[in-house]
Amino acid sequence: MQFEREIERAVRHQAASDTQTTKSQEELDLIVATVKSSLADSQYDFSVSNSIVLNQNEKKRFVKVFPGLYSTENVLCQCIKQILDRTFKVKYPNRNKTVKSLFEVLSAVKQMSDFTIIKFDFKDYFNSVSATYVFEKFLKANLFNRFETDLIKNFAYKTRYTYAGFNTSNAMAEIAAKHFDDAIRKVFMSNGILFFERYIDDSVLILNEHMDEDKIKIILQTILRNVFHDNTIHFKTKCKTRFNDNKFRYISRRAISDIPTSMDYLGYEFWFSLNSSGNKNKIDIKYGITRAKRDKYNKRIDKLIWCYTNPVHTDFNNLELLRHRIAAFSSREVYLNKRFQSNVWKVKGFISNYGELRYLLGTNLVHNDTEVFLKNMIDDAFSRAGITKPYFLTGAQASSGYNLFENMKSNKTILLVDHIGYDYNSLMKLCSQISISNFDSNGKRRGYGTLVRDYLIKVKVGY
Repeated sequence: MQFEREIERAVRHQAASDTQTTKSQEELDLIVATVKSSLADSQYDFSVSNSIVLNQNEKKRFVKVFPGLYSTENVLCQCIKQILDRTFKVKYPNRNKTVKSLFEVLSAVKQMSDFTIIKFDFKDYFNSVSATYVFEKFLKANLFNRFETDLIKNFAYKTRYTYAGFNTSNAMAEIAAKHFDDAIRKVFMSNGILFFERYIDDSVLILNEHMDEDKIKIILQTILRNVFHDNTIHFKTKCKTRFNDNKFRYISRRAISDIPTSMDYLGYEFWFSLNSSGNKNKIDIKYGITRAKRDKYNKRIDKLIWCYTNPVHTDFNNLELLRHRIAAFSSREVYLNKRFQSNVWKVKGFISNYGELRYLLGTNLVHNDTEVFLKNMIDDAFSRAGITKPYFLTGAQASSGYNLFENMKSNKTILLVDHIGYDYNSLMKLCSQISISNFDSNGKRRGYGTLVRDYLIKVKVGY
């Protein structure tokens, strides 16, 4: 009975994530019944996943997915994630919280007489972690329901690795990485650990004393071996987990000079140098956005303009749609997303992703490259495209809704929440400006949440 409730919950989860179709309750009940029947008759196979290569920001990403959002394999995969989340009380990292903590610690670190900062990450983390290894080393001894244990074991042995794309991968990878985190904190405790945070595969460690780079590397490798390469776990499918040497950064207070040295973390870049006023006992830190992320957003705005200028594109010459897209791109979007029986607040947009910089704008703490980028990136995109800036980017309007620097400074928000932001009539007018009707093909009035979803998708924010 308990596992039947897991199936029902998993199907509701799949329906909540379905942006293509809306299932009726009768359809969802039929899916639940089909999964229960297939499970009872063992009519499922976790080895039937498809391999897909995604191109993201000029990088190839290898993922695996089960065929069909509502397939028995996919629903059971979600069930296993729910069991793991509950049993192991999995806590997933929060990017904004992690970055906020780092900014706070760095403001104190720069006043210290000695410190060591280490930034490191795992290479291709999800696809390197063996699911069978995680099951045998971390899961098996803590699972007490025989049916659930057998199902999870079957899943782990058939899928072999915690491939990106599986709902279970975040859970399994986090359970293993939690042991890595605990070991880091324990081993470095005697070295004055000020800060340690890991966001999925990316970590920063800050010590309040000097520590040699080679010694740190030896300790990290030892912890890596103990957690992910335990030779007492004898299985063919071993972890391939290792550090990405190209992204390792070591910054010692003693080595900081007049020439800035930098470290990046979660899209931010931090530049360290001796105090510019001549006080060699203090450190200056400049904050910015990495070149890779700036290039990523430049390409995104270039794509929006390309849709407008390309004669064969369906959005060709649609200036009003371009205006909405640039307004959305340069703002933060806040809306509510239905998840099961409750509402979840969602925040998207460029200035939300780099919100910690908001409090530094107008000071000398923002790196010059980032400040120039924020002030000019939209104008520069039109220059690259070789076209004249549209009316809404000229005159007073240019700095009142379409400039990243000014919008970030004022925290400009498109609040798509009924009663406290756009009400239904206002949202309807907003949508009508880019040809989104508030009636469906059957003449039925569409709901507030549906209009929000369609608007965010059409302006290329995503939902």
